Amino acid sequence: MSTTTKHPIELANVWKRYQIGSHDSLRDALPGLLRRWTRRTDAGTPEGEFWALSDVSFHVRQGETLGIVGSNGAGKSTILKLLSRITTQTKGALRVHGLLAALIELGGGFHPDLTGEENIYLQGTMLGLRHREIRRLYDSIVAFSELEKFLKTPVKRYSSGMVVRLGFAVAAHVHPDVLLIDEVLAVGDLAFQQKCFRRIDELRQAGTTMIFISHNLEAVQKLCDRVLLLKEGRVIGEGTPAEMIRRYHDDVSMRTARTTPVSTATAESAFQIDEIALRDSSGNTLETLESGTPLRVEMAFTTRRLIRQPVVRVAIERLDGLLCHATTTRSDHTLPEVLTGAGTLTLEYPSLNLLPNLYQVTVEVFEEGNPIPLAAVRQGHCFQITTDHHEQGAVHLDHHWTMNGHQAA
Repeated sequence: MSTTTKHPIELANVWKRYQIGSHDSLRDALPGLLRRWTRRTDAGTPEGEFWALSDVSFHVRQGETLGIVGSNGAGKSTILKLLSRITTQTKGALRVHGLLAALIELGGGFHPDLTGEENIYLQGTMLGLRHREIRRLYDSIVAFSELEKFLKTPVKRYSSGMVVRLGFAVAAHVHPDVLLIDEVLAVGDLAFQQKCFRRIDELRQAGTTMIFISHNLEAVQKLCDRVLLLKEGRVIGEGTPAEMIRRYHDDVSMRTARTTPVSTATAESAFQIDEIALRDSSGNTLETLESGTPLRVEMAFTTRRLIRQPVVRVAIERLDGLLCHATTTRSDHTLPEVLTGAGTLTLEYPSLNLLPNLYQVTVEVFEEGNPIPLAAVRQGHCFQITTDHHEQGAVHLDHHWTMNGHQAA
């Protein structure tokens, strides 16, 4: 650990080992206790060790926002749990300088039988505020949460979204030196998410040191000064947000290219999806596509009986879960009333105006309005969008600028 420069966050050669079957907290231990009391065992659960982090070293400078990206299980949340002292490292050194607030599991410190008002004081105290400070901030916390009508209600009667609102409202008023942010805002509605991101940006502008974890790569690009890329518990890259997001895209593309698409159909299914192909306008298969250019989604299929009133649904989703577009053959009356034999169904996008990110295509086939699909492919067909335009968001919208009344000097 460096002694010449004191950074707000420092990790040096940190390792974290979990013993499969052991627990770091009472909450994690309860399922194991219940299994022992009922004399049940999890057949097939492997015994042994699991290294969640392996030799991780990095620091975060004063006022810097560090993003951490990587697939599920890469070790991102483990790092935040170590920093917030929810668990401890197996080896290595770790230091946090200054007051720390963690937006990891919002409402995790709430007592379900206490009211919202009582939990504001409880949570504020747990985050290091004195009683008089909480009293001074109380009205602002309540206004931010927009839960004035429910403050006398026990938190156990709150929805998950209400718990998120109250938890973030308290934590955002602590004014910490160091703020840790995990994927905690996905439960809130869109308007509240935007409100939270504005508050995060205010803290950032005020010089708060932050670590930000999110699958929303647009938010990572916008909020972070530097990004770490994690894979299987190790740091495999460090650099600018654009550079690391591009590298993350490439890594995911390579892995999904090697992954066999996951289909719900079996050999005995009435409808079999034989192949799904993503092609450009010339019919070439693709993994990368320029924004605004054509995309063809082809599905080869085989039926094993008459399929009555068939409907095929195709969706394009961003890898962080955002549904960008979905359509069905019902809307265009493409398929006949009865389908039999084999064939190829093609969906064409003349101009796919998505902005740079990693996307996946999912396909589902239904019969006679049954909500359970006959067959579905939901993984394994990813593509990356690139562009030279300097735009942000999910889609490109055609637009132009005009200006009147200016005289050149």
